[in-house]
Amino acid sequence: MVITGQTNKQKQALGFRRGLAQVRMGEYAEVREALMEALGINNRNSLAAYASGRQEMKVTQAEAVEGVFNRYGVTKNIWGE
Repeated sequence: MVITGQTNKQKQALGFRRGLAQVRMGEYAEVREALMEALGINNRNSLAAYASGRQEMKVTQAEAVEGVFNRYGVTKNIWGE
């Protein structure tokens, strides 16, 4: 049976790779550590999952990520690939 009008698309969570791309090279390791602390994670694989959007964030985590980027001067175009 075919049901029309419905799609099987999943909602894609937004990551923060755009924000990471705007970080100065000299501050990248420091920003990465601050993001890991803000997200409550302890390894780079988990950070990559959040950055790409494969792992969805809670609202409080998203606010903390924005705070980290704001501290390092990244205020626009944080979310997305």
